[in-house]
Amino acid sequence: MAKKNRILRSFLIGLLCVILLSVPALGATYRTASIRIPIFGLHDIIDESNIDQSPEKRAQFENDYFKKDFYTFINYLAKNNYWFLTTQDLFIYFIEKSKPIPSEKIGHKPVMITFDDGYYGVHENVLPILKDLEKQYNKKIKIVWFLNPGLMGVRLKDFLPHVSCAEIRDGYKRGYYDIQSHGQTHKQLTLIKGKDLKFELEQAKLDLRTCMEDLDKNKWVAAHFAYPFGQVNRRVEKSLSPYYLTGYIYDGNMTRINRYTNKYRISRITVNRDNSPRNLIRIAKRATTLKKS
Repeated sequence: MAKKNRILRSFLIGLLCVILLSVPALGATYRTASIRIPIFGLHDIIDESNIDQSPEKRAQFENDYFKKDFYTFINYLAKNNYWFLTTQDLFIYFIEKSKPIPSEKIGHKPVMITFDDGYYGVHENVLPILKDLEKQYNKKIKIVWFLNPGLMGVRLKDFLPHVSCAEIRDGYKRGYYDIQSHGQTHKQLTLIKGKDLKFELEQAKLDLRTCMEDLDKNKWVAAHFAYPFGQVNRRVEKSLSPYYLTGYIYDGNMTRINRYTNKYRISRITVNRDNSPRNLIRIAKRATTLKKS
């Protein structure tokens, strides 16, 4: 009996050692399972060399970003072969994983550049940069627009001009723009309910797809959503799912894709004039270098 007890005790001790030694390995597996993707959120781009965009001619805002700084940042990303994701890329290859990561993207770092609200300054100042980079590096660079279709084409005194349907169609046809929804009129969704909330979600999708209808064969336009003011709660999140595949927030964090990722709370990093290109590049360098799965 004593011999059996010793054997059982030795077995249990051995089993415990195996379990304890496995814990760090399990932790390492969990950590490496996350893919880090920096998603940068900008608003308007202003050209300091353009007198019409100077403080004397145009109201200045904290979320503005200078054209020369944006060029420095995005040129670094293009030169170093970052993969500029669209919202559908993120959904298909990383969240849903319905397709394997393209072989030509293995060894690259993923990044996403987004613009909220649909200010004309982005079309005016960023589109030429994208054209220039395509000539320089022989590749398309896409940016994501989260638009309020209820404000498209609005150009009033003392109100920043917004891009028109014709202008976003132009950038989309050229292969530079990914067109997504930001609500119909930029209302804070956590403060509205019922028909008002439904209108902001449903009408925005309808109007954007109407604008892009003949160009959007795959129905990828307005398939994804960025919450106005970056604000969301459970009620809004639940209301979003019948209309959109994913939702983007502002929380200042790098997106980490793993099995626990909430596709309706995808992290974004706010970019404003206080962020130097060097700082943005430092963040981008932390993106995961993609490997074969």
